[in-house]
Amino acid sequence: MSVIADFSTGMEGLVLEQALQRVDARLEVEQAYATDPDHPILFFWATCDDPDALEAAMDEDPTVTNVHRLSEVDGRRLYRVRLTEAVETILYTVWVELGGEGVEAEFRDGRWYSKIRFPDRGALREYEAYVTANDLHFELHRVYDASEDVTGEDPPDGLTESQRETLLLAYERGFFDIPRRATAAELAEELGVSRQAVSERLRRAYATLVEEHVV
Repeated sequence: MSVIADFSTGMEGLVLEQALQRVDARLEVEQAYATDPDHPILFFWATCDDPDALEAAMDEDPTVTNVHRLSEVDGRRLYRVRLTEAVETILYTVWVELGGEGVEAEFRDGRWYSKIRFPDRGALREYEAYVTANDLHFELHRVYDASEDVTGEDPPDGLTESQRETLLLAYERGFFDIPRRATAAELAEELGVSRQAVSERLRRAYATLVEEHVV
């Protein structure tokens, strides 16, 4: 059954990294396609306090070329850009090859937030493994069956989907037992992520649960 995943990644090595480091902006992806898999075309709306500074920064950013402003409405500008070889990691072609379909994507507060429909959870895990292997911090906020009616609200315990998944697996495998019956490395292998990612998820899960139920 197809699933929809809400997740975020860091910006390191991705498109427009330099421009977005120079100018604080919010980008909302309108459309992406790739007649040439190595040079996808991206359409997005940009909002910021100094749009001219952002446009100048994009002109100088080596990860894009053919920067065209297509429209401007209420302070928002619509751009069309082509990605170049300078982009260290192109994620668009990866999820497309896995059968994914883009639902939403935006950049804000230093991270890319995406919603993608995958044909099944296996494809989602493959995508997460690829992102993690390329040293991009992947945070899965929520995953649900595509047929579900979703409100978009956070779960009542405050945990993200990836934190809950890791916490439950750790409990089921005896990670919290004394003595331990599973290691962080074993959990990481089963989840298809790095040992560091497991440690980060557990630490954040602990902190969230303390804030929600103890403090």
